[in-house]
Amino acid sequence: MQPNRVFAIARRLISQIRRDHRSVGLIILVPMVVMGLLGYILRLENQGLAIGIAAEDQGILLPTGARISAADRLMELLGGRDELQVNAVTAEEGERLLRQGELDAMVVLPEGFTQAVAQGDKPRLELVLEGSNPGQKQAVMFALTGALAQGLSAGPTAAERPSVEFETRYIYGGEEYDFLDSFAPVYIAFFAFFFVFLLTGVSFLRERSQGTMERLLATPVGRGEIVLGYMLGFGLFALVQSAVVLLFTIYVLRIHHTGSLALVFLVEALLTVGAVNLGIFLSTYARTELQVVQFIPIVIVPQVLLSGVILPVDSLPRVLRVVASLMPLTYANRAMTDVMIRGLGLADVAAELAVLLGFALAALLLSALSIRRQFV
Repeated sequence: MQPNRVFAIARRLISQIRRDHRSVGLIILVPMVVMGLLGYILRLENQGLAIGIAAEDQGILLPTGARISAADRLMELLGGRDELQVNAVTAEEGERLLRQGELDAMVVLPEGFTQAVAQGDKPRLELVLEGSNPGQKQAVMFALTGALAQGLSAGPTAAERPSVEFETRYIYGGEEYDFLDSFAPVYIAFFAFFFVFLLTGVSFLRERSQGTMERLLATPVGRGEIVLGYMLGFGLFALVQSAVVLLFTIYVLRIHHTGSLALVFLVEALLTVGAVNLGIFLSTYARTELQVVQFIPIVIVPQVLLSGVILPVDSLPRVLRVVASLMPLTYANRAMTDVMIRGLGLADVAAELAVLLGFALAALLLSALSIRRQFV
């Protein structure tokens, strides 16, 4: 081995990358931006759990004429915990707020709850959960048991720490749904978008580097026709890949779902068509496959951080919510969750489908406008 030859190769490579200002910028600036955004999101203060208390129990009247209520005591205990936001609701109002995402859980205290506590019996609470996030049950149960440990004093004969039975009811999903079930809609959309974007970007760059684009532009074929042709060609394989991701997830990983798989695939198809067009558009600004790969932290990673994969979009600061509203993965994640977990139909996700279609058309237009004769 000749060290001078090794160093000569290294010097050539270093000189080549150093002269490529775009690569230098991606190497230095992008990691700082991505890591800064990730650190900021992970250090966001926990917004806490929003719990509704539906008290059907009216309490009991003591011989002294005073009325006491274990429900009021429970609200007082829960309200004193910093991680909780407690609101008094009716059962109907609480279910509506759960469906709208404004409550994380609702606790229903049935008639006779205070009487059971006063007699030292085993009272029963109904815990109502939205169901799309299994982790919420553990968090709510931890808060409830912590509050109950302080006692529900309802009279001189009351048990200080009553043994309470919990009956859990889900609006969507059920006990059989685990973390993977709740995460599946998000990762199906993400991997479909990621794989298709990478495949299209690299493949289209190869078409350019081999001179195919130069030869096509020398013919009467218009730029729009070229982009449409490539979109159809890449799109076919993108749809096949999306179908593989979906079918593998459902039938091999055995993910629970309630909505129509055809509608799930429609959402996935619109997202991947947009990814194809975005890959074509961005690859026209890349000179090497390395630069195509370097678009991943610019295009993919921010969407992972802001589209609801890590944290719910509603829990992000206002500025980041605005940024998230510009990202196609945000709407795909929302639509996939609505269909697969909540069992909603076409009319319920029509707005998200319209946004994904608009994104695909906008990326198609940008691709047609960006194609030019100056290639590698």
